[in-house]
Amino acid sequence: MPKKPLLLLPASRYRFAYRREAWANVLRSVAIAAGIFVVLVGLADITSRMAQSVLGEDALFDAFAPAAALRPVAVPLPAAQASSSAALVPTRLKVPSLGIDAQVEEIGHKADGSMGTPKDFMHAGWWSEGSRPGEAGSAVFDGHVNNALTRAGVFEHLSQISKGDYITVSDAAGKTLVYTVSEVALYDTDASTASLFSKTGPSRLVLITCEGEWLEDERSYDKRLVVVAKPAY
Repeated sequence: MPKKPLLLLPASRYRFAYRREAWANVLRSVAIAAGIFVVLVGLADITSRMAQSVLGEDALFDAFAPAAALRPVAVPLPAAQASSSAALVPTRLKVPSLGIDAQVEEIGHKADGSMGTPKDFMHAGWWSEGSRPGEAGSAVFDGHVNNALTRAGVFEHLSQISKGDYITVSDAAGKTLVYTVSEVALYDTDASTASLFSKTGPSRLVLITCEGEWLEDERSYDKRLVVVAKPAY
């Protein structure tokens, strides 16, 4: 009687065929991964060459380095608008060296006659009863340093400002005036500050915030940090 052909492979041949198929799948996966890697490397190389040609040799470092490792760079200033001496109603205040980019609230005085403060902790307040930026005298701004607990204010790092740093103020139309810091000082809370609110004399900016030690009974700090800036142009 003739032998019938086997419908199934012997176990040994089946294991060999399975292993061969498995290795083929692995090799195909490796080949696909290698192809993708080559394409990505090529794209990265093209991207880096384009970035370097446009932004310079340090473009990739500046783009991907952690914030703490970024090197200081010159802050670009507004061009034609910055040379204008016309007064404006400020809606934005920036201190590039400190990363401050704040909306401006118009403020007046409190019931006790003292200068008001902005409602939002991250806004700067402009003393609207005084001079506007670009006019004679002082355009005065204040802002919170913190809430004496954990909440930071817009001027939390104002004490780190240095002479020569730039401050810009802009209005709703985007018109911008540029100032440079000329003075940084600490005032006692009972010191006379009348000169800071002068509406005559050269145009200048005055930034004010709290500094020093927290006085629990008075719910305030014992010093005031004052930054004065003059027109850069």
